[in-house]
Amino acid sequence: MGYDYSSESKRLELPNPYRLQNLWLWLCAALLAGGGVLCLWWSREALQAQSLRLVLAPLLAGLALLVGGLLAAGVAARRLRFFFGRGRPASLAPELAAGTTGGSPRADIYKDMLRQGGLTYPEPQGALDGVLYHAVPRLITAPLAVQALAQRHFFNLVAILATTLSFAVSWLLLGNDSSRPWIGMLYFVFGVFFLLKPVLGDQRARLSMASVVGLVAAALLAPVLIGLVGSRLPSPGLFSLSAQTAIMLGTGLVAVCLVALAVLAQVGDQPSTQASGEQLKLSMNAPPNLLLDELDRQLQQGWTERIPNRRYARLEPVIDPGRSAGPFAGELMEETQPMPVGGTVAPTLSSALAHPPHRWLVALDVYATLLVATAVGLLLYFVREFDVGAAWQDKRLSLAGTSTLLLLVALFCFKAAQALWGRFNFESVLIWVELAGTWQRSRVGTGNTLTSRLNTDSEIVRTESMTLRVWRARIESVVFGKDDQRQVTAMFSTGMEAKDLAAHLAAFGRSQSVLVATGSEEDQARIAALNQGERALSGTPAAAQLHHDIRATAALGQAAPAAEPGAAAAPPAATGRFCSECGEPLSPGARFCAACGARVAPG
Repeated sequence: MGYDYSSESKRLELPNPYRLQNLWLWLCAALLAGGGVLCLWWSREALQAQSLRLVLAPLLAGLALLVGGLLAAGVAARRLRFFFGRGRPASLAPELAAGTTGGSPRADIYKDMLRQGGLTYPEPQGALDGVLYHAVPRLITAPLAVQALAQRHFFNLVAILATTLSFAVSWLLLGNDSSRPWIGMLYFVFGVFFLLKPVLGDQRARLSMASVVGLVAAALLAPVLIGLVGSRLPSPGLFSLSAQTAIMLGTGLVAVCLVALAVLAQVGDQPSTQASGEQLKLSMNAPPNLLLDELDRQLQQGWTERIPNRRYARLEPVIDPGRSAGPFAGELMEETQPMPVGGTVAPTLSSALAHPPHRWLVALDVYATLLVATAVGLLLYFVREFDVGAAWQDKRLSLAGTSTLLLLVALFCFKAAQALWGRFNFESVLIWVELAGTWQRSRVGTGNTLTSRLNTDSEIVRTESMTLRVWRARIESVVFGKDDQRQVTAMFSTGMEAKDLAAHLAAFGRSQSVLVATGSEEDQARIAALNQGERALSGTPAAAQLHHDIRATAALGQAAPAAEPGAAAAPPAATGRFCSECGEPLSPGARFCAACGARVAPG
């Protein structure tokens, strides 16, 4: 099971990739621990029988087997549940914290990847790498981790194969009874230090051009040289490491072959490398920072599972307050939360055997389990037949050495398979938006300064002929182990989404206004209060009294004929003057508007 928190779906609950290998580890743990307990039981019986010469071998073997069993069980127990939190997999580049700006060299790599619409891989180096890539041409587009494993194990395969051939020619074809024990010891020492030790340490075998020449020379000349100086060498008697050398080289050769096949099975078809790019020329009556703010809002609406995007680069456009115009540049690069590729399921034995990348991993684990079972059996036989008082030729010490070699090769197989079982493929969206252009400062005023009492004056920053570029791609990435570095393996075009994002940003920029207007209810209430205060300061009477005074003044200042009873009052004479506030006609000599009470200029 995977581990996630606060997500709406279960897509982040990844299946345990080590489920199948854990079964083989539990089996090996049972074999090792069972053999260790059996050896300790034999040691107990020897103590009870007071046969001290039979105690040491089962005691030491039992403790060693028990420790090995507990270690194998511990590895399997730690991987019973596979936790994959929201912070995983690893980001493609160092992330930026919220509210910060900057970038990184790794982010620049992915910018170039989007701009060029392609993936880059290092060229193979060395003669053996050239042979490998010639035999497997698709390896050049495989994940870098797969390429590194393929190069290392192919080199080890060639090294062990060359050593095995040299040993076979020297021991079988050219050796004799007196030289073969020394040939076996010579190749055993060479194999342990130049092959077994580096291979177990996940390194290349220490085989150089000089080593290859030495192996060829040893195959042809070692038997002759040993024969020439054989009379001066001490007699090894029945002591020989030839069997251990053959077992070490033979089992190691099979193990490295299986590992190489398992690694090459991870190589897929040639990946897609397509990215979408949109470019627009935009002018807007606003600073360019507003466009990045709108981009932030738009990207947040597309968060996957409400998980914030991973921000790799952000550059704010700089507006110099001491200048009236200047160039600017800005950018924003984010990646959505990587999600497992659809169809990711926990492998079972049947599905693993039907899936080529997993088939060789199963074979590798089965081979390692067989090696462990064989090693435990040989060690139990050695302990059961061991007698400290017998001659050293009859103690079968070679069985203990052979068991140790088999356990070491099994450990190598399990470690190599573990690195490949932990492969996960993810998909996400990588977005990069660039802004570049010129800004200039302007002033815009509204309202008639002669007749209007409400005027606005705005200072704005205009963006002229800005270049807006939107790069977008759906990417697939791979990681080996949940905490290892993630690598992009394929890109797919998202042309429609890139066009929509560019169009949305352009529409937002063109919709910005340069005028300042009062639109809220609070603004309207404050304007009314200001007007009332202005009338109070100018001595304007109340509206009803003002209307009565204006009517009376108009009646006294004009000679009007007497009205007939019941006739309507005549309207005031037209003066050609109108109120500048409400547009109503003014009476002759009026100082205030009879309709709205506004003060008017004398006319």
